[in-house]
Amino acid sequence: MSEALGKLREYETIVVLLPDVGDDVAQGAIDRVREVLAKKEAELLREERWGKRKLAFEVKKQNRGNYVLFHYVGLVGVVEELERTLRNMEVVIRFLTTVHGEVKDIQARRAEVEKLERERAAHRAKAEAERREREERESARGHDDDRRGRGDDDGDDEDDLRGAASGA
Repeated sequence: MSEALGKLREYETIVVLLPDVGDDVAQGAIDRVREVLAKKEAELLREERWGKRKLAFEVKKQNRGNYVLFHYVGLVGVVEELERTLRNMEVVIRFLTTVHGEVKDIQARRAEVEKLERERAAHRAKAEAERREREERESARGHDDDRRGRGDDDGDDEDDLRGAASGA
């Protein structure tokens, strides 16, 4: 990437695609974004597919959207070209680009992003393991309740019979 042409900046663009498009159409839109970034000599640091989510408000008669995040470094003109392309794509219902500031060293920034990704992945794995462990405990607790029965399990059946006879 040539720094002589201008300043390098870090950007994130969130693209919302129509929710009912097939995976191949969505992949085509994502590939088109990658092509534009490559054509403009931008460096794609990260791409995340967030999947289908509910929109905060209706957009183009849609209540849901398929979200994709692109995190990249490029020259100042890359955003204009990318947004022009996104406006012309029928499967895109909304997009938003934010600038994170100037970048002096792309390699260092890439290393930071990769480190953050590893930390996020470790956090997600830990949260998933905790969730599974909690579900297993709750499931085991439910099985214990089923085995014991749900009533007065003190072994004194006389109390249980007297309670039933008195209408309690």
